[in-house]
Amino acid sequence: MNEVMRPLSEPVHLQADAVSASILLVDDEQSNLTLLQRSLEPCGYARLVSAADPRTVFSLCLAHRFDLLILDLNMPHMTGFQVMRQLREINPENLPLILVVTAQHDQDYRIRALREGAADFVTKPFQLDELLARVSNLVQARLSQKNMLVQNQLLEAGVRERTEELFRSRQLIRELAAHRENIREEERARMAREIHDEFGQYLTALRMDTALLNIKFGADNPALKQHLANMKQTIDTTIGVVRNLATALRPGVLDMGLVSAAEWLLAGFEERTGIPYRLHAPHEELLLDNERATAAFRILQEALTNITRYAQAGEVDVVIQSAEGELLMEVRDDGVGFDPGLVREGKTFGLLGIRERALMFGGESKIDSEPGAGTTLSVRIPLPGRNAL
Repeated sequence: MNEVMRPLSEPVHLQADAVSASILLVDDEQSNLTLLQRSLEPCGYARLVSAADPRTVFSLCLAHRFDLLILDLNMPHMTGFQVMRQLREINPENLPLILVVTAQHDQDYRIRALREGAADFVTKPFQLDELLARVSNLVQARLSQKNMLVQNQLLEAGVRERTEELFRSRQLIRELAAHRENIREEERARMAREIHDEFGQYLTALRMDTALLNIKFGADNPALKQHLANMKQTIDTTIGVVRNLATALRPGVLDMGLVSAAEWLLAGFEERTGIPYRLHAPHEELLLDNERATAAFRILQEALTNITRYAQAGEVDVVIQSAEGELLMEVRDDGVGFDPGLVREGKTFGLLGIRERALMFGGESKIDSEPGAGTTLSVRIPLPGRNAL
């Protein structure tokens, strides 16, 4: 029993001689064990282990990874049927194929043995050629099985490695996208400040100069007075355009917090579309970093844009709250709804942008909708200091 067993992880080559297989012989009669050994050894089967006590089979199969078990049925202490039932507790990958060799000729015994897990059946007294042929077939089948197992393990390891590489690549792409988005938001904020401050100052100065010209020369020159009035109106319009442009780039209200920014955004939405809204949010501002507040604001902005374009809604409900270390936002409308499956097949960059903004922080977004039943957008973004699930 001190033979060296082949580890399961070693590759098995089908073209190799089948005598490399290990075989456990189990029979309560020592003479039968000797007969089996003498029958198999001349054919090159050198890795043979014998057991006269069937109670030792289970521990032997756990300690060694046999390829074939040649098993008698009628034995004291445990029958061959009981041995097979006990062996079913072993991992199928480590379970040897079973060849029953017994003096029982009854067809019911043969069927029962096959049902209990035997791969083949030989009756005593056996023909040597038949026994050797059945042993060879089962050994080759077991070696083929082990070879397929090793190949599957190698394939699974390769798939896992490629999957991990793909995950790392996607994670890197998301990190780069998040970095780019942060840079873009910072650039928007800088441009908004410059437009508001620089252009605002120049336009204010022009307006003041126009007013002074009107005071000095407008009273005696009606045509000039009218011309200056027109210039003043143009300057006021330009000031409004500059303010709108700066706000579009980076709403200043975002500096006051997400809830205030959401109130401002929803008020403008209702004014433009005539669709009333309800905002459910805490009275105090949520403690959010600038990146997450901006991402949540942009998600709400995109959701309202989609409602304006497609929903035909009568009202909109928005819920913003913080719970269990996460920012939760929900946007519901009572519009026409849609089939999410069909939308996923199209190039819905707005919804894709919402999803990616949440994923940048390890969060997620989910859309529930169906035709005629409105739409609900749910967003979950982990707050700083909390690992994404």
